[in-house]
Amino acid sequence: MMRLVWALAICLALVAALRGQQQPPTLGPSTPTLQGPGSSRGGDLRMLAKVRRVYIEWIDNNLNEKLADDLAHVSWLKVVDKPDEADAVIRGSCYSLTRLKRLNAEVYLNDRVSGKSIWQDSIHVPFDPPDLSKAVNDAAAEILAHLNQSIRAASRR
Repeated sequence: MMRLVWALAICLALVAALRGQQQPPTLGPSTPTLQGPGSSRGGDLRMLAKVRRVYIEWIDNNLNEKLADDLAHVSWLKVVDKPDEADAVIRGSCYSLTRLKRLNAEVYLNDRVSGKSIWQDSIHVPFDPPDLSKAVNDAAAEILAHLNQSIRAASRR
């Protein structure tokens, strides 16, 4: 009887631990890709090819600032200060899972007027070492690399 009580307690503890580590829901539909674990998804490549100005909303761990700094070096896309001036809006989340020593970043590019999903990306970067700020920098660089790859694919169509 005592073993059954201990087994039940362990099962309940495992379920509680797993629930605390679930991924937050994404803002767009999840479609399988042929690119493997790289998780950028182009929702509407024609709309992506037309985007020239973006507004970046606030994202945890200063990912929005890092994205804005990195996008300043890209000639085909301009970051604007007001949402009304933008063709699309970048929003997302960036949070660290300290026990798993991993940073999760999800970024969504949506049409400013309709709110329709244009493109999205999900990045998982290990840290500790490196520290969290280095992981955020790495995540921003990987997100922009995926975005550039999607833009090239959109311009070929």
